[in-house]
Amino acid sequence: MARSDVKTWLPLDRWAEIIGIHPLHFNGLNATDLAPDTVCGDVWFQHSWQHADRVGHEDVAMAIQQAEMQIAAEVGYNLLPDWTVAERIPFAQPGVPGVYNLNGLNPRGQLNSVELRRGHVISGGVKTKTVISAGESFVRSDEDSDGFAELCTVTVATSVTDANEIALFYPGKSGEDGWEIRPIQVSFSGGNAIITFKVWLIAAANKMDVFDPDPLDAEETASYESTVDVYRVYNDPSTQVQFMWENSPNCCGTCNACLFSTQAGCFHLREQRIGIAVPAPGSWDSDDEEFDAAAWGVCRGPDQARFWYYSGFEDKSMTRSKVEMAKFWEYPVAFYAASLLDRSVCGCSNVQAFIDKWRLDVAVNEFQGTTVTVTPELLSNRLGTTMGAIYAWKRIRQNGVRVLK
Repeated sequence: MARSDVKTWLPLDRWAEIIGIHPLHFNGLNATDLAPDTVCGDVWFQHSWQHADRVGHEDVAMAIQQAEMQIAAEVGYNLLPDWTVAERIPFAQPGVPGVYNLNGLNPRGQLNSVELRRGHVISGGVKTKTVISAGESFVRSDEDSDGFAELCTVTVATSVTDANEIALFYPGKSGEDGWEIRPIQVSFSGGNAIITFKVWLIAAANKMDVFDPDPLDAEETASYESTVDVYRVYNDPSTQVQFMWENSPNCCGTCNACLFSTQAGCFHLREQRIGIAVPAPGSWDSDDEEFDAAAWGVCRGPDQARFWYYSGFEDKSMTRSKVEMAKFWEYPVAFYAASLLDRSVCGCSNVQAFIDKWRLDVAVNEFQGTTVTVTPELLSNRLGTTMGAIYAWKRIRQNGVRVLK
């Protein structure tokens, strides 16, 4: 698997597929017999220092993450559902200076709302991982009869029924995000989860960081891991809100200096797309798995609140819409990331030419014999003046895409 310590929403292997890179070569594997007509046979490695004239997986991941973060900042939401941790927001206060919010209610007598900083909110909660089965073996099969068993299938018993909550990781990595195997397909039958993925996604981990790397033989069993760890990755709603009150300066020795009084709570959504949340004090009941209502711990509305929540754009037509980026965003992210790479990617002229197209800077009127004319609006966009940046900016500016913040 093309992996990295940098977390990205778009899997590196999906980026390579969009760019047109052979999946074996991108994952450090090579087999002449499997791709005899492929002119480009350059193998990619984990780090740029492992091969001086090309980028590594870590460089690509950095570019993808930068592209994702900049696009997300412009549209006002995560491009894929993800968790926000301890986002701190001032609570609603009266417009008259020196007046307290005594009851935490708006003029209609309902609880005050706050606007979270990310839109397309799904739920309050925190990311949680539990092991379903560690060291699970898989079966390889040749589904397209080309002589190479590229499809891996894992069958594991589980009570989980949501395909979005099933995740695979390299064995012995404690479910660390950087070692997640993506993309995968998940289905359920007879109390089992049936998970399929491509064999090149589990290239041997102990070969990734070597000082003098050689391409792995794609036809050798030793070039791959032999097991995977199956996890449930899900949203735990028991942690959502922490209300905060500043202590009074005349508390007469009964309170600590420079600390807030706090109380737990939860929230429901008054408007999901924009992210209008309505927080309320409450305590989590682990038996009923819901919050029990409570009164304010201090006899007035809070001064601030911290929020833990799960949010992001979903294409509901997709089976695993919470863990697979919508096609609407995949291509802008991929092309914009390509434009951010600051060196040649490999010796493959076709791949390099495609990436150079997106790296072309239109602020330079003539570049390598190509003349480009763009409008002043596109030239002044906030992502930059490369072709990849302009492609992403056009997608951002489509009607109904952005969330006003």
